[in-house]
Amino acid sequence: MALKFLPMSKVKKLFLNRKIQIVVIVLSLFFVPSFIYASFNHVLPQSAIYLLDNINVPQKGDKLLVFSPHPDDETIGVGGYIIEATKREAIVKIILVTDGNKQGKEVKRYEEFRKATSILGVKNDNLVFLDLPDGKLRGKDEVLLDKLFKDQIDDFEPNYIAYPHPLDIHPDHSVTGQIVEKVIKNNSKVTAYKYLIHDYRYPQPKKYRPNLFLLPPVDVVTNDKQWKRLLLSDDDLKLKEKAISQYHSQLRVPFLRSLILSLVRKNELFATMTLDE
Repeated sequence: MALKFLPMSKVKKLFLNRKIQIVVIVLSLFFVPSFIYASFNHVLPQSAIYLLDNINVPQKGDKLLVFSPHPDDETIGVGGYIIEATKREAIVKIILVTDGNKQGKEVKRYEEFRKATSILGVKNDNLVFLDLPDGKLRGKDEVLLDKLFKDQIDDFEPNYIAYPHPLDIHPDHSVTGQIVEKVIKNNSKVTAYKYLIHDYRYPQPKKYRPNLFLLPPVDVVTNDKQWKRLLLSDDDLKLKEKAISQYHSQLRVPFLRSLILSLVRKNELFATMTLDE
């Protein structure tokens, strides 16, 4: 009996189908458990960090403008990013939006702010204090906020801006983020990144876990917004922790200490802004 061989075209097709099946199986093994984990825990699993792209870091000659609602947000939210920018000799300016005086500690918190940002590499001359009342941005005149923010952006002319995520559940953060996005909406010269501090399920766990990755909560992950990562070196992480340690007034409050230290992770997290937002 003569042996029959399949045509080479069919062999290639079968081989290709087999490869596709293997790829589908491998992807299923990764994504299905991840989807189940995210559904129950409302946060992406640690393995999802490898799906995020790296953020662009300002280089020599670039200008980075950071909006910080309160003294400490700039350090816990984007401290590593600021460190990397200043190491590369980018010019960094920080706009401190409120006075941090909700508990009558304005002088103390301003002092802590200056010390922390100095450790991050930011010059004292590049710190701007808007002195707006802590916890009351929601009731502020939006036209006034628009002008204040726009004047700072127009004066500095940054090509990078980092600001609070508008979906942050803290009113001062969400208002700051919304106003910044409104002001820079049509500015194609700016690369804008938003950072998240407050969410009911973020970060997880709310404990000091510097060996873990920071990942976005499921409720702020959408198809039209891309999340990016900044992986921190050991030296950057130590420097960020040193800067955070300057905020004695906040770290002595148990629930604030838990939140602040839970943002000391192996990376920082940013969401991009698209011009049609």
